[in-house]
Amino acid sequence: MENLTHSLAGWQIGQLGFARGVGPRAGLVGLVAANLPDLDVVLYAWDSDLGNWQHRGFTHSVFGLPVLALAGAAVSQRWLRTGRLRDHLGLWAAGLLSHSLMDWPTTWGTQLLYPLSDHRFSAGLVFILDPMFWLLLGLLPWLLVRRGWRPGQAATVALVSVMGWYATAGALKELAASRAPEPVAVNTAPLTPWRWTAVSVATPGSDTRRRYFLTPLDAEAAGAFQALDAATRASLEAHPAAERDLWMRVVPVVHHDHATEAGRELAVVDLAYTSWFAPDRFQFGATYLIDGAGVVVARDVAPVAGPAEPPGG
Repeated sequence: MENLTHSLAGWQIGQLGFARGVGPRAGLVGLVAANLPDLDVVLYAWDSDLGNWQHRGFTHSVFGLPVLALAGAAVSQRWLRTGRLRDHLGLWAAGLLSHSLMDWPTTWGTQLLYPLSDHRFSAGLVFILDPMFWLLLGLLPWLLVRRGWRPGQAATVALVSVMGWYATAGALKELAASRAPEPVAVNTAPLTPWRWTAVSVATPGSDTRRRYFLTPLDAEAAGAFQALDAATRASLEAHPAAERDLWMRVVPVVHHDHATEAGRELAVVDLAYTSWFAPDRFQFGATYLIDGAGVVVARDVAPVAGPAEPPGG
């Protein structure tokens, strides 16, 4: 989830009675706490791959959050000179936890058990940017306070409304999935929950993944793509960086596979993040050069654009 939504959620959490212990700046502390897990983006300054692979890792996990909560509570208590450590700790724990809980419903998900596991837990209910959260967490409580509601009451309504929006997205996702002509895996897309990107479920013996753009009312076929065969996947998994690329892809498929003088040029893209806005642009893709022995000798992680080769093309 983007940081404006995290900020609004943290601010509203700070209104839930924490001012009694933390003081009048409880909302600001909650805002900082709700954003702190994204501190891991500094890893991009060292290496873009490291940033991609470690984002939503330790600072988002059940093992990293307690460390951040203790450190943050100690700092805020010393800075504000108010309340007891446990007052600050409760606010930091709630703010930090809200971050991971709001990342979990996105398609990318979050590594809740890192470093024990790099599995990304994902509910796939909302797109990473959803203006509805700005309305529910920003505009709605502001209007309620202007009408005489207490900030804590308005914040409670806002946070409960967010849970209702998640439930609504889940219901619309199931309805959209029912419009597809075959079993599909449904992924969030811009304008979710009114629009979804779906891909046919992989079946034994099939080398094709079919894409659909769904709404709760209809389905639009949006191309067929070549699935990765076992030999190609093995070649990529033998290369450390390419193996992590596959880990990052939700629905990896072949965009093109060409024989060149230098070797085999293979482009692998992620169908999960494509949309009807730019169906032939694949933001998350990589192109590999594979030699005659099946070894990846070069890698380019730039976005891939243009129509994909049809299966068997």
